Amino acid sequence: MVSLLVALQFLTRIPVAIKSGVSSEAMARSMALFPLVGLLIGALAAALHTAASFVFAGSVCDIIALFFLVAITGNMHGDGLMDTADGFFSGKPRERMLEIMHDSRAGAHGVIAGAFIVLGKFVLLGQVPGPLKGAALIVIPALGRWAQVYAATCYPYVSRTNGTGSFVSGVVARQLSIATATAAGAALVLLGPLKGIAALASVLVATMLLARFADRKIGGVTGDVLGALNECAELAGLLLLGANLG
Repeated sequence: MVSLLVALQFLTRIPVAIKSGVSSEAMARSMALFPLVGLLIGALAAALHTAASFVFAGSVCDIIALFFLVAITGNMHGDGLMDTADGFFSGKPRERMLEIMHDSRAGAHGVIAGAFIVLGKFVLLGQVPGPLKGAALIVIPALGRWAQVYAATCYPYVSRTNGTGSFVSGVVARQLSIATATAAGAALVLLGPLKGIAALASVLVATMLLARFADRKIGGVTGDVLGALNECAELAGLLLLGANLG
């Protein structure tokens, strides 16, 4: 239960009270439940989308659901994406990249990346067939958070500040196994075998490529990179769900 509360507190703006202190080991263990938190907030987004559909057209419902997913996380993943884009595409050496990523101000690369992700999610969610849209809204946030666990397990954490390092430093294969079982199981059950496997494959490929790209750029991952991976993995999943796979 403590691990779930820690994950909720870190990943969302849901008010969660943890009475006792939390060790770095407990924080690392909570990453196993990141996809479960994704399923929870995805279920809320799907319920909101369904409720809105009684009043608004489909595209408006899509915007409402996407806005909710941003608001409930405080846009932490979008902020990470923008900081990562500013650093990676700055053309500067590694240390300067990390300085740029740590800067809270958004640059041109970050703004373009953020706009592309928001627009891409809106367009691709609109391409998901109606009967599948609720399931997609539930599963996609789980797959995005799985991408964070994968990168945190497989790549070293590098940053100028500790921050997310409290979570990442102790993550081991066990946490990744639990996260994978949760995300994969939800995808196969809610999306069906064909769409589920397609979404899982697209997220896996996108995550592996982007994590490898980050490793070459800065020698590992940071909290910003994990946020960027979350956003890109969600976009990759929606891309396959909106495709005509028969």
